[in-house]
Amino acid sequence: MTRLEVNRLIPRTEVSLRTGPNWTGVVFFGTLSLLHIYIATTAFLQQRWEGFMSWVFAGAFAIVALIFWRAHRELALQTPEKRLRLRTGTRRFYFERFIAFSQVRDVRLTLVHPKHPEDATIEIVCDFEVIECPPTNIPREEALCLAMNIGVGLTKVYSNAFGPAAERLDQLPRE
Repeated sequence: MTRLEVNRLIPRTEVSLRTGPNWTGVVFFGTLSLLHIYIATTAFLQQRWEGFMSWVFAGAFAIVALIFWRAHRELALQTPEKRLRLRTGTRRFYFERFIAFSQVRDVRLTLVHPKHPEDATIEIVCDFEVIECPPTNIPREEALCLAMNIGVGLTKVYSNAFGPAAERLDQLPRE
């Protein structure tokens, strides 16, 4: 039985993980904008000049809601350069920073429930920070891919919902 040569796959693999919009921020600031539009409209109907300030607030909250809708977080593995690229922002306006693979210590996979894989969290443990990856439906595969591409160990943390499976894994013989 032959083993898969993983080292041949590493330089060719490009992984990019991207989050969706922050819907909590979009709904919150959108609702504040609509509230101030209502306040401004009722103030103008009663011929009160204070409605102008509510129009300013409504416009400002609408702009913030649009920013939350368009902004994303992206985690990209750049294996030829041996670094992680963390990008926050929109297409043209973003903040970007890099973390070398040598600063990464571990990839941690926390499994909460065996029947709900979307509740799992994947974290990249670095020297001075922990980077949380975007949610996924296939956390085991994604964590293994990240660990193999970065060249670090994969740590799995199981909750009590796994029952005897977590204890059984501790009884495996060491290599």
